[in-house]
Amino acid sequence: MPSSYSGVERICEELFADFAARGHKITIYCRPQVLAEKRGTYRRMRLVRTPAPGGRAGETLSHSLTSIAHAIAFGDEDGRAFDVVSLHTIAPNLWAPLAAITGPKIISHVHGLDHQREKWKGLGARIIRLAERVMVKTANRVVVVNPALVDYYNTDYQLPTALLPNGIYPVSDDFTPDASVLDKFGLTPGNYIVSVGRLVPEKRIQDTIAAFARIDTDLKLVFVGEGKHSPHYEEQVKAIGRNDPKNRVVFTGQQSGDALETLFRSARIYVSASELEGMPSSVLECMERQLTPVLSDIPPHRALFGGILDYDLSFAPGDVDTLSDKLKHAINNPHGSAILGARAREFVRRNYSWPVLARQTEALYLRVAGDEVIRAVTHAI
Repeated sequence: MPSSYSGVERICEELFADFAARGHKITIYCRPQVLAEKRGTYRRMRLVRTPAPGGRAGETLSHSLTSIAHAIAFGDEDGRAFDVVSLHTIAPNLWAPLAAITGPKIISHVHGLDHQREKWKGLGARIIRLAERVMVKTANRVVVVNPALVDYYNTDYQLPTALLPNGIYPVSDDFTPDASVLDKFGLTPGNYIVSVGRLVPEKRIQDTIAAFARIDTDLKLVFVGEGKHSPHYEEQVKAIGRNDPKNRVVFTGQQSGDALETLFRSARIYVSASELEGMPSSVLECMERQLTPVLSDIPPHRALFGGILDYDLSFAPGDVDTLSDKLKHAINNPHGSAILGARAREFVRRNYSWPVLARQTEALYLRVAGDEVIRAVTHAI
């Protein structure tokens, strides 16, 4: 933190900053490449840097281990034991028993089935499967972000889970795009399609480029994000993009703050061809900003576009022909697309608002922490 993506990091930042603003003591464990100093404070949250040796292959597990060890040994800023240890994604749960035997309750958040991701094939997938089995046995509560995950844990493990999806904060329409950001990438407002997220195989970026190549349009196709954990895939899709005869495919790299907001707000259409998601924050963010979403028909996306009246811009993952047709339809029907964008905002504000979801999550944390903590918090607030 501060987060620079619209994924798990952004979700944690918004959720726990909300908790901290309400008086809870929050410690966030950060990797060395994120936090330069040993200690820090951000949005009232205490930041602690712990080692993450092992390179890309091992840093997730090693950082989880050093962080849990620090939590056990030192506790919060006053040296008191934590009431709750909150683990996000499946792999860190491999070390959950170490925390559990020392007293804190364990709440594990599953944002997606990581063993299905391309970067964790082979040994990595087996380790995540093991961590998942440990999580099921150890966690006091498992939280998932979409109904498909509820069904998965109920079917495979007979484990009841809490459904708490990701959320958005409503944004003001009073925003002036940063013209220098658009100029840097040769873009003009309302004249491009955007996709925001990591450049990883499960996003099927090659499908989006192939579908776009079949469309005769002056719009550009913009990918915001990087492929730090999938460098070969990143180079592959960039090479495909360079083949566009009109140079219409743009890769901006990782963006944050006003630059990211500018790239979101100035687009006409949002596209995701992903075959695997948890609850995609970037799609929630695009819907809040009234962008027309063109989305692959997977359960997490369906939970979102299914709430948009008369939505007809979905396609099966890998179906490049239909994706091309849907993009063309959205481009050639600006009035209808604008209506869908407005309906998308109305839907996410009604169902995925952070203030409401944060209160629900806080209530769950307090129930798990127990009566003693509830009494203390109630007295303090």
